[in-house]
Amino acid sequence: MRALSVLLPVRDAGPYLAASLASLWRQTFPDFEVVAVDDGSSDGSGERLERAAAREPRLRVLHTPPRGIVAALNLALASARSPLVARQDADDLSHRERFRLQREFLVRRRAAAVVGCRVRLFPAAATGQGMRRWVSWHNALLDHDAMAREILIDSPLAHGSALLRREWLERVGGWADRGWAEDLDLWLRLIEAGGRLAKLPRVLYAWRQHPGSATHRDPRYARARFLALRRETLGRGLLANAGRATLIGTGRSFAEWCSALARGGIRIHAIEAKRPARGVAGELCPPIVLVYGASPARARWRTALAGRGLHEGREFVFVA
Repeated sequence: MRALSVLLPVRDAGPYLAASLASLWRQTFPDFEVVAVDDGSSDGSGERLERAAAREPRLRVLHTPPRGIVAALNLALASARSPLVARQDADDLSHRERFRLQREFLVRRRAAAVVGCRVRLFPAAATGQGMRRWVSWHNALLDHDAMAREILIDSPLAHGSALLRREWLERVGGWADRGWAEDLDLWLRLIEAGGRLAKLPRVLYAWRQHPGSATHRDPRYARARFLALRRETLGRGLLANAGRATLIGTGRSFAEWCSALARGGIRIHAIEAKRPARGVAGELCPPIVLVYGASPARARWRTALAGRGLHEGREFVFVA
C-alpha cells in the first residue's frame, strides 16, 4: 500500500495535463499513487492519461461519463488505497516538496484532519485583481482558528492544495453535490464534526488561471450559490432556532443578506454602517451577522465587539 493517494479529476484538461502530471512525478516523496478519473472528456484527455499510465505504474485511470467533480472525487476516493488522500486539479502544479512536507506535518500533528499550503496564481496576465485579493487573504490564514473565523467569507483552504486523512473524509461522507462549492461545503462539515484545518506557511501549489476553469464557468461557484451555502450553515449554527438576528453591513451584499434572512423567517434588526460607532453599541443584540467583504472592516468590528465582551462564533459571525 502506498503512503498516500492523489485524487485527480480530469475534464478536458488536455493543454495542461502533461505539466500537471510532471509536477507529481517530480515529487521528492515518491511513495504515492495517482487515481485519475476521466470525467467524460471530449478533448483526448482520457487517451493522454492512458498513455501516461503505460509509462508510469503509479497512475491508475478510470473513465466515466461526464458526471461532475464531486462524483469523480468520490469514485477516486473509493478506488484509492492509502490512508492519506491528496488533491490536485488537472490544470495546476505542485511544488516538488509538497507531499513530503504535508505528510510530515500530518504525521506530527495527529489532531489535524487536513493540511493545505499557501498558493500562487499563474500566469500573471490571466490573474484578475479579485483573485489576487483572494490569494492574499488565503495565504494570511495559517491556523485552524483563523480559517474557522473566516469560513463564511470564502474557502480558506485551496481545494487542490489539500492533503486529508481518509478517516476524516469517510467520517463526514466524502464530497457532497448540493449545487454549491464542494470544497467549502467539505471544510464546513469537517469543522462541524470536530476536524481541524491546518496550512503550511510555504507556497507549494500553483493555481492556473484560464477562462475555461470551473471557478469561472461552473454555476455552483456563482455568488447566489455561495449565499445559499452560507445561509444554510448559519441555520445549523449561530441562527439555529433563532427567530431574530441583528444584521450589520453596507452595500449590495448587505441588502442581499437582508432579503435572504427574511425569506428564511428571521426577524431582522438591520443596521447599515461602515464602521463601529458609539451610537450603534446599544443596538448590538446577539446573534449578530456582519456583512463585510474587506479584511480591514472585519478587523475594526472584531475589535469593537470583543471590547463589548462578545465572542466570535457564539454571538457574532462574519459573512460576505
